[in-house]
Amino acid sequence: MMLARAALAGRGRRVGGAGALLAAVTLAATARAEPARRVVLVVPEAPGAVATEALARVRGELGAARFEVETDVVGNNVDRRATVERALRKADARAAFGIFFGAGVAEIWVSDSVSGRTVVQTLPLSAAAPERRATVLAVKAVDLLRATLAEVWVAAPPTSAASSGATSAASPPPPASRPPAEPAVAPPPAETAPPRAEPTEAVARPLPMVVERPLEPEPPPTAPSGRDVNLAAGVGWIGAGSVSNWAPLLAVSAFSGHLGGRVIATGFGSSTAVTQPAGSARVAYGLALAELAARQPIGRHFETTASLSAGTARLSVDGTGAPGFDGSSARVWSAVGGVGVGAAAFIARLTISVDARVLLSATEAEVHINGQDVLRAGRPLFSISGALGMRL
Repeated sequence: MMLARAALAGRGRRVGGAGALLAAVTLAATARAEPARRVVLVVPEAPGAVATEALARVRGELGAARFEVETDVVGNNVDRRATVERALRKADARAAFGIFFGAGVAEIWVSDSVSGRTVVQTLPLSAAAPERRATVLAVKAVDLLRATLAEVWVAAPPTSAASSGATSAASPPPPASRPPAEPAVAPPPAETAPPRAEPTEAVARPLPMVVERPLEPEPPPTAPSGRDVNLAAGVGWIGAGSVSNWAPLLAVSAFSGHLGGRVIATGFGSSTAVTQPAGSARVAYGLALAELAARQPIGRHFETTASLSAGTARLSVDGTGAPGFDGSSARVWSAVGGVGVGAAAFIARLTISVDARVLLSATEAEVHINGQDVLRAGRPLFSISGALGMRL
């Protein structure tokens, strides 16, 4: 009798050890499988009633499919793709999911750790009645998740019945020649394991209209950087010594890339008047310049220019004599050259430009009335102009 009890006790220890080992292996396998059934929901701050209801329904669908759901709350103005992918890596999850709103549409983002893809589906909110928007949004979101997680959506963790069967199989049958043991108290009937629901066959659904959208680069500046021709008209101020005048201006420029040329003509404007008892004189300048220019776009609607100028200056002197004195007129031409800087702003095809130049004249001119030096048109010349143009 004592021998029988000892044999039974030894067998109980061996069975218990095998059960503990099987439980440890099962727990380890479950721990390793957790990331495959973990989904992180990316929730913007203050998402609104529609998003809150839709996310609650998505969470319920994931819970019913036996996924572990984590939540990551982010700001409203974030890089949506980068935020969803970062949440996926941070949670070591199977997938990351987020709903974002803006400009009357909802964007549903899903990032899959297995395929390495991040997809987005855009849903116009006006496509459904206000009271059904949360329902429609939740259905679209769940469809996108089902398509992404199709291979694991219906998988379920192993039940306790498998563990019980493995434990029973590990117990050896009692030897036939064993002497009868004392009557043992019958163990209580084992609880019947709940029937396991048969897994339903996963139905492969086609992906909705999903476009994988890469991060968009910064849009290029709209300031011209290719070939273009610009016609402009405006007004310019010319000052040289004690002479200054305003005059209309015409300009034609042509650029290819950052380099180009420009032709400018200004004149036939106001004049400087000088009056003496013996008579009076009116003096005015005009310019005709050819320029080699370089431009540099700044931002989307602005550019600066630098130029080298060469051309000619025309000095007009119209004299009128008092009674008893004769008046005379003269036109003096002089070569000029110099440098300039400018800036331009662009509105569609219109151009608004401002330029300033410093020019050196090859000659100086003096105005005499009755033999007296009354005015000197000296060097350098200064020119400031503004123009409105059209790009062709």
